[in-house]
Amino acid sequence: MDKYNRLFVLKRYIEEAEAEVCFSINKDIEDNAFYLPESICSRIICIGNAYNLHYVSMIDIYGDINLNKTQVYSLIDELLFIKSIVNDEIIEHFVPPLIKLLEEIIRSKDDKTLWVIGN
Repeated sequence: MDKYNRLFVLKRYIEEAEAEVCFSINKDIEDNAFYLPESICSRIICIGNAYNLHYVSMIDIYGDINLNKTQVYSLIDELLFIKSIVNDEIIEHFVPPLIKLLEEIIRSKDDKTLWVIGN
């Protein structure tokens, strides 16, 4: 098990340079975006696939997708579900700020959308 301990070291994901997946409001990658390390995004996608979660499973770390407000609401629900079923400090660290960004879309009065931009 020791060889896998590195997978649960938060500092590794914060300090090491890694390709990232961008979650942005209306493709604003500067001010309204959250960047998730590719490996963490893949972890979340794999969990979503294991439980047949629709919107999490749609995320592609190499491609782009666009979700409307209703779909973002469902994505938030799926992320909260993942957070509740796994005991993973890394997911616990990265998912809440992502949800915070997604909630901005839900609360907006205009037609904001989520863009997930892979690399």
